Amino acid sequence: MATIDDVARVVGVSASTVSRALSRPDMVSKGTRERIVNAAQQLGYPVDGPVRAQQRPRSALMIALLIPDLLHPFYTTLARGVQDVAEQYEHQVLFYNTAAEVERENRMLEQALQQKAQDLLLVPSTPDLSHLSALDLPVIEIDRFSGTPGVNSVLAENTRGVVMALEHLIALGHTRVGILGGVPQSSSTTERLEGYRQAMSQAGLPVNPRWITYGHSTEAGGKQVALELLSLAPAERPTALFACDSETAAGMVRAVRELGLKVPQDLSLIGFDDSRWAQIMDPPLTVVDQPTYEMGRVACDLLFQQLQRDFVLPALQIRLATQLIVRHSTAPPPPERRSKR
Repeated sequence: MATIDDVARVVGVSASTVSRALSRPDMVSKGTRERIVNAAQQLGYPVDGPVRAQQRPRSALMIALLIPDLLHPFYTTLARGVQDVAEQYEHQVLFYNTAAEVERENRMLEQALQQKAQDLLLVPSTPDLSHLSALDLPVIEIDRFSGTPGVNSVLAENTRGVVMALEHLIALGHTRVGILGGVPQSSSTTERLEGYRQAMSQAGLPVNPRWITYGHSTEAGGKQVALELLSLAPAERPTALFACDSETAAGMVRAVRELGLKVPQDLSLIGFDDSRWAQIMDPPLTVVDQPTYEMGRVACDLLFQQLQRDFVLPALQIRLATQLIVRHSTAPPPPERRSKR
């Protein structure tokens, strides 16, 4: 007996498109729907009765959004972008908190499928998402990408953003810059570290391995590694710190305050991702801003564009621009701590 994959192969569309054409014809163009029905009839694949019983009944398209932390301002802003677009299409979003844990992410994914989610948007917790290729539903990754074949992604220009930040610090005279990375295995952390190395190399500056740390995208982790960096001997102690995400940046600021250092007189600070607290802290924090809300909107809009296609497109990777916002937390290093190139 023919399968849904056989029909998809003949028509040149995805299995999920065949599913929609037979269960939700309003979600597929007339031409594509007719080609799918004709192919199904020729192959002997049922287009009524049994096939409809196999489809997940729903009055609206259900989109599952899996994110690491529902309370984190970055992810709540991203989720708002997704939901705003979904509401324009009169569809629903199911939110799942993965806590950036692989096992929990898998459990949340199973729950999403049990709750009849038909499409998936997620911030991946691991670079190994090979199991996604077995799912018969569209998948779009946001903020991070796993490299899973056929999966689309919407990301920020991470590397370019960090290069801009480091060029700003180097222009001020800093030659020893410590970086506080996020989660080591995430693509966003990898790309931001690449921007750090690239900017230092282009300026002809050496990189001390001890200047590269990981705060694991937590305030506690950011504080710990900032204290470690600032406890280095004066000859190798950084004159500026760059945090790769807002939670790590919050910990960095706490460490600096605990040590009684003045910003930017004693130490310059930059964070990746703008936030309300970064704008109102004293002094306001210089940041690399990323279009978080737009990332959510673009990802959800891309999802619906895929559903309306008459053919399968190759996986897309969309990059949204970052920008450096210079405030008052950066300045030239103190004269006694300037170092020669």
